[in-house]
Amino acid sequence: MKTRCLLGALLLSVCSLVGCSDDDNNGSGSVTPFDLGKTYYETRLARGDTQIYITNGSGDVSLAIADETVLQATYEEILGADEVKGTVHLMGKRKGTTALTLTDNVTGDKETVEVKVTDCYIAYEIIASNHPALQQDMTLYLVNNEARDCYFYSEDQPDSTPAATGTYEFLVKQTEEGTAPYLRLSYPSSADGSFAESVSGHDFRIEMQGADATSSASLTIIETYLGVDWEALIADAQAKSLPPARYTLLLTVPDTDYVITGILSTVAMPENVLD
Repeated sequence: MKTRCLLGALLLSVCSLVGCSDDDNNGSGSVTPFDLGKTYYETRLARGDTQIYITNGSGDVSLAIADETVLQATYEEILGADEVKGTVHLMGKRKGTTALTLTDNVTGDKETVEVKVTDCYIAYEIIASNHPALQQDMTLYLVNNEARDCYFYSEDQPDSTPAATGTYEFLVKQTEEGTAPYLRLSYPSSADGSFAESVSGHDFRIEMQGADATSSASLTIIETYLGVDWEALIADAQAKSLPPARYTLLLTVPDTDYVITGILSTVAMPENVLD
């Protein structure tokens, strides 16, 4: 009888150990290997916040930047989350490329990625239009560089191939009503604004009045992201102020019925396009 009790106790101990082992391997406490699945990222100079989402590993991650004069990176761990364990925030400090190493402090896995800091830019996402080039669902990227480059992307174009490229300029003109802000786009186009081979300039008036009018907040975004000095432009046009208004940017082409309505956003450009 005593022998049977000892054998029963021994069997119970073995089962308990096996059960614990199964819980460690298959339970909620299990840790998957750490892997990003991507080795290249881009972020904008000064105004960008590119995010790298950590979806595997322990979520306990440390960062090491090869050149801290180029990039700032911070990590935010998300406790108790199932799909996203943490987020790396990338902020560009100056143009250039550097390496960022991410280390999982529990698994010991390391991932080194290349991060490129590009010029700052904003996106103009067109939501309604009857213009032959600036069509609905097209995105126009305006880059804050010396050349004032702009890139036209349509939905049916490959990610890294723009439909056209050109340059842009903001200006303020004197009108019969006072003054008005304009966006001048120079791109391969014909007289009516359609895409063509020869480059020509086209002026789009930024409408500040009406139900869908451009907001003063939109002008602030343009000033912040693209370094546009509205006060200097207004002074050049001998005006005092611009009308107030939201995040919409409404463009018209004088002496035509063209109307382009869009919103300003920070949606990222396709990678490997900007210097």
